[in-house]
Amino acid sequence: MYRLMFSLSALLTGGFLYCLVEILYRGYTHISMFLLGGICFLCIGGIRRTFRDGAAAQKMLLCAGVITLFEFLCGVFVNLGLGLAVWDYSSMPMNVMGQICITYSAAWCLLAVPAMGLDWLMCHNAWNMERSGPAHSSVSDAIYASKCGIRKLTNSSM
Repeated sequence: MYRLMFSLSALLTGGFLYCLVEILYRGYTHISMFLLGGICFLCIGGIRRTFRDGAAAQKMLLCAGVITLFEFLCGVFVNLGLGLAVWDYSSMPMNVMGQICITYSAAWCLLAVPAMGLDWLMCHNAWNMERSGPAHSSVSDAIYASKCGIRKLTNSSM
């Protein structure tokens, strides 16, 4: 149950923060960006946990690639398919169909760093909440801690 709640809270957090960044940067957003931001944040967390021993630069590039891919797919559906014109990067250098461009891919690369930090913090707190529940075992604690990227477990913390 905690994992489901964690995923839902991560989706909502990512959606909220994505929209907040857009509002701060360009003054407005669209509801479709809430869902896109949530999905991207879940993916960033998955990348951080899957490649937790990988180099930061590799994780940043992978996150930027995944976000750019989802931004392209969302743009093709929302902007081109539904004709909502939420964004248009056709005036930006190195754009693809006006839906993605190298400038924003680089921005996603940089924004992946605080996003991975926030995911770690949320995952760590969710793990602590789950551990404090009525039924837990040290084996499941160790597995979940490993999945969250929490490296050190001591007997006093279990």
